[in-house]
Amino acid sequence: LVTGNKPSYFNNATYYAARPVECVSYNMIRGTSAGAGWPADGLVDAGSFMGKLRSKTGLATFDLPTESQWEYACRAGTATALNSGYNLTNTTSDAHMAEVGRYWYNGGSGCSPSCTAAYGTAVVGSYLPNAWGLYDMHGNVWEWCLDWYGSDLGSGSVTDPSGAASGGDRLLRGGAWSYDAQGCRSAYRFSHYPSGAYNFRGLRVLALPVVQ
Repeated sequence: LVTGNKPSYFNNATYYAARPVECVSYNMIRGTSAGAGWPADGLVDAGSFMGKLRSKTGLATFDLPTESQWEYACRAGTATALNSGYNLTNTTSDAHMAEVGRYWYNGGSGCSPSCTAAYGTAVVGSYLPNAWGLYDMHGNVWEWCLDWYGSDLGSGSVTDPSGAASGGDRLLRGGAWSYDAQGCRSAYRFSHYPSGAYNFRGLRVLALPVVQ
């Protein structure tokens, strides 16, 4: 609806609009010119997804979350492996993970491009939300974050860090339909080159408040 194309691998017409968009790269979301500048600035390319979204809405605050913002939103005050308040009892197939998101052992396997939402990616909001009402923070698709990949989020004294100053890979968080329970934990970190677009990677849009 924003860009005028349909990049997702999962293309079943009945479920397409209700599933998360995937097969999108960091570069498609923010652009390869101005959009590659984070954390020096928050600019995006006009022709990118974020560029078009900002233009259509008139809101320049739309962007990807930083890694720290993503984890803060995912956890919603919890300190457990899952934002439901539970830890994993099994690193591969886990009943608590099955409650909060789509992953390999509760429908992720057995998929094809035309499969229903019973396999592959699930309809958004099919599983339990966290305490702040956010759905699918665990599983379904990896979500791109603004940051370059660094060794960690920074020391405990840093408030709202913006990540490494430079790097080769960008961060993704949350796990995906194609991963096991361990890979979908709140703390699990993953990274890839910004041009990578795969059927287990998507995005979550952040709208920062406008400072008056």
